[in-house]
Amino acid sequence: MNFSGIMDANTTRVSSQASGIITKLNFDEGMGVKEGQVLATIETEKLGYQLDQNRSAIEEINNQYSAALSQLESAKIERENISIKYNRFLALLKSKATSQQSVDDLKTQLDAADERIRYIKSSIDAVTSRKNQVESGARIIKKQLKESTVTAPVSGTVLVRYVENGELLSPGSPVCDIADLTSLWTKIYIDEKNLPFIKLGQKVRIKIDGIDDKTLEGQVTWISDKSEFTPKTIMTEETKASLVFSAKVSVQNMEGILKIGMPVSVIVQRET
Repeated sequence: MNFSGIMDANTTRVSSQASGIITKLNFDEGMGVKEGQVLATIETEKLGYQLDQNRSAIEEINNQYSAALSQLESAKIERENISIKYNRFLALLKSKATSQQSVDDLKTQLDAADERIRYIKSSIDAVTSRKNQVESGARIIKKQLKESTVTAPVSGTVLVRYVENGELLSPGSPVCDIADLTSLWTKIYIDEKNLPFIKLGQKVRIKIDGIDDKTLEGQVTWISDKSEFTPKTIMTEETKASLVFSAKVSVQNMEGILKIGMPVSVIVQRET
């Protein structure tokens, strides 16, 4: 059985996650790239200033936190001393060795000490909340700095470059398309009567149109479970009303013989 197909590849579109002006491009169309390789760098001077401000703010907040902890420790010691004196004067009052006014004065001091401790603890909570906010802001800036470097998410060949050096990007702007050209695929369309004779994993031969003596080995890697009308791109008068099942044939292309868009014939031996 012979089928016609057009070679294609799995393509990854690389987009910018940050906004800014491109300061450096490290790739061009047709160039091979590795996963993680830096493709483009976006201007980050303003983000650097913001991060410096956050670092200074965090340092100031840490100083405020340390001072508040020291105040709390002093307030607790003072409160403990007043409490000891208050309890002693209560005992003296029972034996009429001191006045009620003295006891009342100490109780007022004790209440004030408790209030001061509550106030300092509230201040510490406010400083902690402020620190968490500033640290969250710093994490956002660091993430933006990381996103300002556009890297290749996969290894492959750059098919299309969409940007130029000095261009202003916004989040989501396409930068390039990358495809792994060492493994290509094509779709074939199988009519109902031949479908039972083609299996997943079945080996097939790929013949390049115009090259009579060159064939490559491929493999059926997917077969649709739903029928469809013959696509317009391969429709003829005889097949336009036919229901077919699409299948995907993958083929290794280590020698680079196959190209995207190249027409091929897929030769399938019936399997029963």
